[in-house]
Amino acid sequence: MDTERAKQTEILNLLRNPNTGNTLALENGMLADRETGERFSMRNGIPVILRKEDVFGWNRKQQRGYDLGSYFYDLLYSLSITGFKQWLEELAEIFKVKAGEYVLETSVGTGQQLLNLKRHGVQGDFFGNDISFGMLKKCQKNLKAWGIDAGLVQGNAEALPFGDGLFDVVFHVGGFNFFNDKKAAVDEMIRTAKPGAKLYIVDESREFINPSSLIGRLMPEPEPGVVDPPLEHIPDDMLNVKEQMIFKRKFWLVSFQKPGG
Repeated sequence: MDTERAKQTEILNLLRNPNTGNTLALENGMLADRETGERFSMRNGIPVILRKEDVFGWNRKQQRGYDLGSYFYDLLYSLSITGFKQWLEELAEIFKVKAGEYVLETSVGTGQQLLNLKRHGVQGDFFGNDISFGMLKKCQKNLKAWGIDAGLVQGNAEALPFGDGLFDVVFHVGGFNFFNDKKAAVDEMIRTAKPGAKLYIVDESREFINPSSLIGRLMPEPEPGVVDPPLEHIPDDMLNVKEQMIFKRKFWLVSFQKPGG
């Protein structure tokens, strides 16, 4: 069994039906919830644990936008004028991952952050979820070219298709500002994290979309509070809660730790 197939088998053992919490079994190329009979498809070896009726509002807009953007998304990281490479470098210095730890990125995109972690010597056991299949397809291609093993799944970050208490590190970079239900996304990160796990959430600040910047001129004015750090959604029992501004204050980062462990 090659490493790609081994990682696929590994992720199948971690998946759950987000609607019931039941385990899923591979049957005739489909993933079946044997208790309810609900079945989910596999596309290009990627589990699709997502129902169309559950993707609406901002989540639907983002899914469509990233599906289209997946064709040129990586170009943004290759252009020096965006500064995204420096931004990822800064994140790699902040994220704490030990060798062999189970690591989940809840909006993995095209895998750029996983590549960045690899370049910085991080040796975690990686898994990635994304609502956009276009991004996952590109990510799958990238990871193969980069020599990175990661289990990928299409799912909603507000209802992650994983069991409870699985990951040592759970992080999200980008997309959080426009989730339908930010509290649900935070709660899902915590649910899938092991006791004692480290969690990180990163997204654009108001400075990033400043009207005086090129990107700011291309983006609509956000509603009040949309680009604020989600401190109100972090439960009171979480430990070491910290907010900081990074990359010239263009992004906020909220980190915390799940109790226990």
